[in-house]
Amino acid sequence: MPGPLKLASLWRVVRDIDLSALRLAAQARFALSVVSENGEDAAALQSQLSAGLHVAHPWIETAAATPEALSNLSSTPVAGLIVTRSARLSPALASALQRFAAIGRPVITIVVGDLSPGAGATGPRERARVLVAALNADAIEKLAPALVDVAGEEGQLALAAQLPALRRTVFSRTIERTSRANASFALTTGLAETIPILTAPLNLGDIVILTKNQLMMCYRIALAAGRDGEPRALMGEILGVLGGGVLFRTAARELVGMVPVIGIVPKVAIAYAGTQAIGRAMVAWTTEGRQVTADAVARYSREGLEKGRALAERLAGEHGLDRKPSRLERWKQFLPLPRRKVN
Repeated sequence: MPGPLKLASLWRVVRDIDLSALRLAAQARFALSVVSENGEDAAALQSQLSAGLHVAHPWIETAAATPEALSNLSSTPVAGLIVTRSARLSPALASALQRFAAIGRPVITIVVGDLSPGAGATGPRERARVLVAALNADAIEKLAPALVDVAGEEGQLALAAQLPALRRTVFSRTIERTSRANASFALTTGLAETIPILTAPLNLGDIVILTKNQLMMCYRIALAAGRDGEPRALMGEILGVLGGGVLFRTAARELVGMVPVIGIVPKVAIAYAGTQAIGRAMVAWTTEGRQVTADAVARYSREGLEKGRALAERLAGEHGLDRKPSRLERWKQFLPLPRRKVN
């Protein structure tokens, strides 16, 4: 297996990435508009979204469902959040929904107290509906995926940087997105070459691309965790934590012996599970200050392997690569290519 990328090489990998643009995205100001019948439930949701902060976040604006209060809301919120105690919106809340729709903003309706299947049916002009038993921490856990999704890939950085209650969801989305991207990349490169399991499951070219994606993932995680600073300095910290690529090498070595299948599947599974491991380790470092060790990455890799293998087999099946090779085909992988005749 190729050796780890040196620090100078890692800087060359990321120097063409606009880290400043990502930092600006994480620092971007936003508004969340929360509306309820009389404003009390809106204030309660604002408080839960601000969990982990000393005061309610000022960028979360609340209002009762009255024409005057609605007119004072931002014209460009990330989303309009409508809190209702009934699955059927009152006329006042329906007017609030129409206002958000008129200005082209997505609407998420939070139904409190009604957990029946019918209450979860998305109504006209609603992007999503979330059913919660009460306006507590569990409500935010259920709301977070819908809110993060409407914010988009860049908008969710600012949400997480400002609102700790949303960070776990943003971390999960970021790691899963990058893991799948690396798995897909491993599949496409595997289509063009055959790599025996007895040799390196990932070549140097693969490692450069996979590492670049992982570094971007780690930088996003750091920003989402509320870390700030000059991009080069923050990325320098991340590179130090990753140990010049040693951790991915550790993850890959840990996984090779656990995937006793020849061909593309192990390569894809390793790319997925290894990226999951790096992401989880980075979350532990940014949020809890835990040291990122090779043992921790190896453990995370093993835990992510089953999901990586399932994804690899599904992707292979979609591309018609799930047929097991014959004994002759397996032996051909170890034979030298025939020399071409030169006229």
